[in-house]
Amino acid sequence: MIPVPAGSLIPCAVWRTAALASLLLVAACRGSGTDPMVAEFETLPADQIMEGVEFTSTSAGIRSAKLLSDTAYLFEDSSVMHLRGVDLEMYDATGTKTAHLTSLTGVFNQNTEAMIANEDVVLVVLKDGRRILTDELHYDPQTRRVWSDVETRMTLPDGSDMTVESFTADDQFNNVQTRGARGRSPTTRITF
Repeated sequence: MIPVPAGSLIPCAVWRTAALASLLLVAACRGSGTDPMVAEFETLPADQIMEGVEFTSTSAGIRSAKLLSDTAYLFEDSSVMHLRGVDLEMYDATGTKTAHLTSLTGVFNQNTEAMIANEDVVLVVLKDGRRILTDELHYDPQTRRVWSDVETRMTLPDGSDMTVESFTADDQFNNVQTRGARGRSPTTRITF
């Protein structure tokens, strides 16, 4: 045993206490197993999240649609964006705005530019004030087609109100085909 002067025992005891506290602190930090930043990002719903998204679709250099979304969720293995707070404007072949759509959520395919609006979908056709209310509405700017395969309600400013099982239409709503229509129209009379 090496002789230690009496005055050096106190610094040695302090050193041992400090060393023990440091070891306990290191052991406690290693026990968590997950970096706090990694744990936070693991709960995110997508690989990328964008806010205030704007996308414009064109055909032959003329705008056919303008899509705005509060939030877009993107996944590395998909060309589909999941949207929250959807606002879509539709345009005809001359670039004139024809309809306006809002919905709580939606899905937008970046490759085809097709979109599915979901949850509280409201589409207003500007030429006649028609309102289309549904829980799911499909729009394909390439084929200029709008449709829904779920129950849809259509109302007009004249008081006409119709519920359909499904419908398909061109994006100008000149050619509308419905299935399972029922409702009322105060301006249309049928006599036998």
